[in-house]
Amino acid sequence: MGDSQREEQPAQSDGNEVWAQGAIFKSRLWDVNQKSIYLQNNELIAGYLQAPNSALEEKIYWVRNHAFGQENFPVILSIRGGKNCLACSPGAWPELQLESVNIMDLYKDREASTRFTFFLTNKDGIWRFESAAHPGWYLCTSSKANEPIGLIKDPGSSHLVDFYFQPES
Repeated sequence: MGDSQREEQPAQSDGNEVWAQGAIFKSRLWDVNQKSIYLQNNELIAGYLQAPNSALEEKIYWVRNHAFGQENFPVILSIRGGKNCLACSPGAWPELQLESVNIMDLYKDREASTRFTFFLTNKDGIWRFESAAHPGWYLCTSSKANEPIGLIKDPGSSHLVDFYFQPES
């Protein structure tokens, strides 16, 4: 699997669609203000990366979380080839965290993977990532450059919850 992106294709089995199990996909993620995601001091930051710094952009590795079924497009997101996963902390005001856990160790266990799972929605090529552990909380960036990405319940003009999410080969 490694760095190569695989296209998830439904296979037919007795008339029912069965999705590829355990495929890791690689995508580019940036917000609607064109801020890229990069790692700084073990924290994901959204900022404008110019040509000399564009190599700092983190690619997002993801798997479908089959423990949640096929509804709501549940995924687990990670960086560094699937070795550091995005997680939502417990509590009433969750925070986005990076945890050193292998993405392939999570996607089959609903209980263990809930705080690592995001439901994706897409409208006209714009994506939103809603926390499975904290319904109504979305992955967000600040409207300012070079600020950490996080989670927000009520987005306003100070935070963006809309992203572009493009597969890479």
